[in-house]
Amino acid sequence: MNRLTQIIALLRSRNGLIFLVGVLLVLNIGRFAYGRYQDALDALESKQALLDQYNISTQSIDLLREKIKQLDERRRHFDGYLFTGTDKADIASAMQLKLQELLGVAGLTPESLRPLSRSSGKDDSKGYGEVVVKIRLTGELDNFMKFLSSLYRLNYLFKIENFTLKPFKKTELKVFLELKGFYRLAEAEKK
Repeated sequence: MNRLTQIIALLRSRNGLIFLVGVLLVLNIGRFAYGRYQDALDALESKQALLDQYNISTQSIDLLREKIKQLDERRRHFDGYLFTGTDKADIASAMQLKLQELLGVAGLTPESLRPLSRSSGKDDSKGYGEVVVKIRLTGELDNFMKFLSSLYRLNYLFKIENFTLKPFKKTELKVFLELKGFYRLAEAEKK
């Protein structure tokens, strides 16, 4: 207790007050320096977080570029199997000629071969579309199998939507066939 009274008495004197002001000044300078240090650390952490986010973004951009490159390569490969032309009428005519050629080589007699124009609208805007071709023909089953075989060996993409086989005469068949051929407009490539 005696010691405490001596300290209080010392603080009441002029030297004690100067000492107390010095201690408080040193503590305030320390608190100020610590605050500046914390601000600098916070700014550094913020910049590091931004840099990490930038690195992640650039990595994802590189991955996206690689994915775009792969998709473009797949598109080019797929486009090789499509009919190409400037408009749908030219493409339908080219499909019709190709199918007539295949039917002739297979030994089948086409009674009717006509493209139907169905437009979905959504594919046409991107330059891709489909043409439905209805075929009515007569011939033998072996010849029809030759036709199907040559159709699927073509470098063009066709899909058989529907077909019906009916007996005709003794050895022949009447075949009703609905094919869907796919195309790409050459103008859409330039856009």
